[in-house]
Amino acid sequence: MRISKSLGAFWDGVELSPGEHQVTYELTHYALRQAGFEELARRQYQSYLEVHQALLMETAEAEGIRWTVPVPVLARYLNAVLDGLILCWLADRNSEDSRGVLRLTGEHLVTLAEKKK
Repeated sequence: MRISKSLGAFWDGVELSPGEHQVTYELTHYALRQAGFEELARRQYQSYLEVHQALLMETAEAEGIRWTVPVPVLARYLNAVLDGLILCWLADRNSEDSRGVLRLTGEHLVTLAEKKK
């Protein structure tokens, strides 16, 4: 499925630029701790959710499927998996297991799709 390829390509970027991802977490946490800056963190994650929703909708269109779970929920699920996985990888740099999680995520998403009627 197209989404698995997209996840793999995204992950290549994570491994090539770990510092960019680490600073993103640091800035998010900083914004959440500073009065008046919380909106920056909210907008950051809103943009992530929008990108994930677009990917899911493009995948559905390209594959001739529909999602059995609302796309905003799937986008949040995908964001949570990627966010957690990136943070875990930044700590342990276990690329093999991290790519296994990505494969598992792609496989799980397939179970949440059905052919359009």
